[in-house]
Amino acid sequence: MLPLVPHSIKSLLAVSIFLLAMGFSDPEREMKVAVASESEVVISGTTNINSFNCKYNLQPLELPIRMVYDERDNRILFQNAKLELANDCFDCGGKMINKDFRELLKTETHPQVELRLLYVEPPKPESKEIAVGMEIIIAGVTRKYEANLKCDDQKNICVNGTLELRLSDFGLEPPKKALGMIKVDNDIKVNVALVIKEA
Repeated sequence: MLPLVPHSIKSLLAVSIFLLAMGFSDPEREMKVAVASESEVVISGTTNINSFNCKYNLQPLELPIRMVYDERDNRILFQNAKLELANDCFDCGGKMINKDFRELLKTETHPQVELRLLYVEPPKPESKEIAVGMEIIIAGVTRKYEANLKCDDQKNICVNGTLELRLSDFGLEPPKKALGMIKVDNDIKVNVALVIKEA
């Protein structure tokens, strides 16, 4: 069984609610979606003395994202649904902490975080939650997760949630600074507030 992640993330997961609303009986269907500029993706963490927040610049994601999908065993299966987040587009609030964050993610050899949507299961009656399977690739290491995603289906699709990860799951060692007196905690959170619209 895949690890269970509460109220999860990311724009590739959010677009699936469109597919559920449209129906998905035809094989090899596709659609295009866009992430609105008011959306936010923030990676947050703590050290033994303070906390940090690294906000992603979503401007490049406003371009339409092509989604190809199929239906099998009451699931929507995705063939090439992936989202690439460039490490350099995260702003942690200062040059030094930005540099530390990019070093932590091994940006020289792995310049981006990749999210791959594997499948979506339709919601249960009277529920706004959908189950999704996904892969997250950080620093060249791939981990699979299951998530329960909450979506509000209004004019556009609004998704809010938090994904909890551990740096050590991706072979990353929490860095130490100031001769070891400042240490980053192993647990991090990906906080997401997304507005998704059909392109």
